[in-house]
Amino acid sequence: MLVDATLLIQDVQLLCFTIVFGVLAWQRWRDGTRRWLWYSFLANAAGAVFDLLGDRLPNWINHGVNLEMIALSYVLINVALYYFGGRGKKLVWASFAIVFATLPVFLAWSNHPSQVRSFALGDFVIGLECLVTTAMLLGGTERSTKAPRLLMGGFLAVFVLVEFARFCVAFLLNADPDAFSHKLEVTSAVAYIVNTSLLPLAFIWMMNARLESDLVQQTIVDPLTNVLNRRGLEQALERELAHYRRHGNDLTVAILDLDRFKQLNDAYGHVAGDTVLVGLATLLGRRLRATDVIGRFGGEEFVLILPGTDGSASGPLLDELCIAMRENSFAFLNTTLRATASFGVTTTRGRKTIAATELLHEADVALYRAKNNGRDQVCFFTPAEPAPGLFVTPRQGLHTNSDAKHGR
Repeated sequence: MLVDATLLIQDVQLLCFTIVFGVLAWQRWRDGTRRWLWYSFLANAAGAVFDLLGDRLPNWINHGVNLEMIALSYVLINVALYYFGGRGKKLVWASFAIVFATLPVFLAWSNHPSQVRSFALGDFVIGLECLVTTAMLLGGTERSTKAPRLLMGGFLAVFVLVEFARFCVAFLLNADPDAFSHKLEVTSAVAYIVNTSLLPLAFIWMMNARLESDLVQQTIVDPLTNVLNRRGLEQALERELAHYRRHGNDLTVAILDLDRFKQLNDAYGHVAGDTVLVGLATLLGRRLRATDVIGRFGGEEFVLILPGTDGSASGPLLDELCIAMRENSFAFLNTTLRATASFGVTTTRGRKTIAATELLHEADVALYRAKNNGRDQVCFFTPAEPAPGLFVTPRQGLHTNSDAKHGR
């Protein structure tokens, strides 16, 4: 009786969630995740209607097709997860195969006077589908959705154990799971209610977590070059300085500036300039380590942060970058564009109290020396140069490619 009452509550919940997710899918119909999630609740809603109509339906529907509805809903949830994460296609096909393979059994047993084994087989199929869902959730690698995936996957693992326990009681002990143990009956009832509530809420949590992560990324990533923007660079530099103060491994900061970028813009247009900026960001990404930080600080200025690297280690690397930039070409329409860059570099040199603004100022001073010495070279800051001060020079303000008005 408890499980029957629980199923009634579950059916009402499913009908409500069907309406809610139907509205969400309608608002963004091209979103495959929302659309297939709604299809999942439609399958559940169909099962709920079959439950409410009960004996008014023919046995092949009420005791045959109906027992596949919840399992089918998990198949459609797996499709939604595939659209959400872009992986698990083979698992989706496996979940479809499970449903289609067991449907003939349910239809063959639909007229059996006792439906205990039919219901238990239904529990087993649901458990198998939940295993597939759990594998897809726990197999994901997206950091922003890790918490809801772990929560949902962890509960489903427990839910699978409950479903398999009911199957074993019916087939191995030849008993009705709801009459065999009051604890199993209560556990099943609670698991059903929590499952109906947790799955949709966890999906909403996952979608919101990804949206929030995307919004955060938009505030720290340059949309043209797909490297960090000024805000992202400032955060990264403070983070690396904190790590340096804890562990003592020197840190290198370099500012590189494209030479005569204004002339390139004037000669070929700003779209050509953008092509060079994107190409430079790609070149830097290929040449530097995964732990290094690349950011666009201004129109044609980039900042490189090389953790755990002193001057003796960063010098050859930056020289190689300067040469690679000199030898590289960028295809634009029917033209081959070339550009060089000047590098201004500084290191922490064991100074635990040095601030981010001081490092950037020192690199900027070295960059001016590289420009004055003929461009297309790497210059390191030396203590004999002007003492570092507040890093607020006008040319370091954030500006776009089209705002570049100097011809360095």
